[in-house]
Amino acid sequence: MRRIRWLPVFILTLIMSQQVFASLGSGSKEYAKDSIFNKFGGGLSIGARSTVNVFTNTIHSYGLGVGGSMRLQLLERLNTEWFGDYVINNMYNKATRIDGHIGWNVMFYILKPKGFARKLTPFIAAGHCFDYTGIRLNGPNQPMHDRWTSAVQMSLGCHYNITPKFDFSISTLYDLHLGKEIDADLQKDGTVIITDHKNAGWEGHIMIIFSVHYKFVKLWKPKG
Repeated sequence: MRRIRWLPVFILTLIMSQQVFASLGSGSKEYAKDSIFNKFGGGLSIGARSTVNVFTNTIHSYGLGVGGSMRLQLLERLNTEWFGDYVINNMYNKATRIDGHIGWNVMFYILKPKGFARKLTPFIAAGHCFDYTGIRLNGPNQPMHDRWTSAVQMSLGCHYNITPKFDFSISTLYDLHLGKEIDADLQKDGTVIITDHKNAGWEGHIMIIFSVHYKFVKLWKPKG
């Protein structure tokens, strides 16, 4: 199995970014005395997302996808996101890879969003998803090589709050899949060979996600 080279860099980026943003938001200590759950929980938002998929073990293979997501905020600085997307990848202009993701993330806001009146709200997130992957050589009557996997993921991102109810977000997510491996290898003669492996293994890839969300309703109201 190929070594996943981006993972240490990604983890270091998360740690350094958290420290920087935490220092920027160290003020307003009196704000932390508020009852966070009573005042800020319950917000439900629905949105659409677009993804750019980059594989760390297959050079020159990028994918574009679309999907949707829903967020349910639990605390002032704790949100959840439930998503699904469909991604199509062009592999060497000789094969097509299809990926489908269904999963969830827990999002922690590094700075207090203050009712999302703050224009920029950075976050870190971690979660899980189920993934379908199918690879087929281009051309008529080519068989599909497919699999189902389970993955863990972590991401770093930021909301740009156009209004307190409407935001544009961008995040970089690292997905680590555990399941039966499928490789599409470019040969020296320019052909591509798809190989199904019997044993399970880890496969990592990076997703850059652009999304818009609108907060439709507050499912529970503040107490008092």
